[in-house]
Amino acid sequence: MTRDIDEPSDEQNLSKNPESEADENIAEEIEEREEGETREGGREGGEGREGRQRRPRLDSFEKMKVWQEAHALTLKVFAATPKLPPEQQAGLALQMEQTAVSVPKSIAEGFKRRGPRNKAHFYNIAQTNLESLRYYFILCRDLNYDIDYDDLSYRGDQISRMLDGLVRSMIR
Repeated sequence: MTRDIDEPSDEQNLSKNPESEADENIAEEIEEREEGETREGGREGGEGREGRQRRPRLDSFEKMKVWQEAHALTLKVFAATPKLPPEQQAGLALQMEQTAVSVPKSIAEGFKRRGPRNKAHFYNIAQTNLESLRYYFILCRDLNYDIDYDDLSYRGDQISRMLDGLVRSMIR
């Protein structure tokens, strides 16, 4: 499924079973990471353990599905924060925006790190920032602020699952 990063389709995101979509995305991320290790390990022919063709190694964090989803969530947060009350614009809204930016930023930083433990560390930082952001969503919901809690929370859950699978695969 190819889509423009700047315009994620809500219909595409919500039409699949959340569990199977997250598992599919996690599997793709793990496969792409393992592919990089396989190439570095010198396996010939570009084929994996089962003899299947491998996809080319990712050359940019922008091609990671987890980064694309985290970036889309950040754009959604920036669209939602102007709806918060004026007295919260310099406080809660700013904190939400900064925390949202830190999730894809940490994924990008981790992408360029060497070694699975070092990469996992930055992906874990993205996880902790995502949890902080999820708390802000809960706070806004409980304060009856005008945000789309269900959509933002759902997207956060999907990214959390993807990051969890990515981190788990690296620390085996």
